[in-house]
Amino acid sequence: MAKIEWHRGVLFPRIGFVITNSRLPAGKVTKVYNGRGDVKNRIKEGKNTLRWDKTICQRFEANQARLQMGVPAYNLLHMIRQFYVWGEEVKRSKEGLKARLVLNKS
Repeated sequence: MAKIEWHRGVLFPRIGFVITNSRLPAGKVTKVYNGRGDVKNRIKEGKNTLRWDKTICQRFEANQARLQMGVPAYNLLHMIRQFYVWGEEVKRSKEGLKARLVLNKS
């Protein structure tokens, strides 16, 4: 399956291919594929913004507590992004929100 995206202000389209052995219709394959990419982006945001991948404690319980505190923090940042920047054309990244709200930087 080929996916072609035209973006405003770009001379050439973005062309991507999805190769699968699924028997689903192309529309459903695209939906599943895009959803998977979205989940990967959320994980990347958590790792970069809240340092989920920094489990440096020697004890499992300490690392578990760190991750359990990070999830509500991530959800709070997500809710702030949804409502605080409502109406803005471009959604701010969670890293940008953290800098703007917590570190008091524009």
